[in-house]
Amino acid sequence: MKTNILLVSEQMPYFKSVALRSLPNRYIHLAEDLAQDAIIKSIEKIHLYDASKGNFKSWLFKLTQNLCFDAVRKLDKMNIVPMSIELLHNKSDHSKEIHHAELKVIRRAMKHLNDRDRQLILYKFVFNLSGKEMAQLLEIPEAQINTYFKRAKMRLVELCAKAA
Repeated sequence: MKTNILLVSEQMPYFKSVALRSLPNRYIHLAEDLAQDAIIKSIEKIHLYDASKGNFKSWLFKLTQNLCFDAVRKLDKMNIVPMSIELLHNKSDHSKEIHHAELKVIRRAMKHLNDRDRQLILYKFVFNLSGKEMAQLLEIPEAQINTYFKRAKMRLVELCAKAA
């Protein structure tokens, strides 16, 4: 049991990274709390980990991501709108505005992708997962991941071009 706790607790930066990427900007302030919750949950549920279904890192990723998604659903039902730090500082940097506009186009385009394509794009560009890790998470043969990813990327580029 002690080795399991040490193994999981060493992954705190990973938990926080996954939480940061899984949360919408309006809930980003919860990332560290949810990462800590994910550590506790993974220690409690470590007996459920099955090495034959994937590697440990993928299991931690899915556990953390699901915890974040559940938290967002709960918060959205409560209609809580947290105050953004950017509103307090009121920064109006021109390059920041351009970057924000580009992100808006990408986010809008992402909404038009199917679930698998959206997940492939997020797993590759946001979480920097390998093809093998993506295959395990999406339960797709590893040989097909590159083809699916290229198609998803092409669809996203096309949608961004139309939206711009």
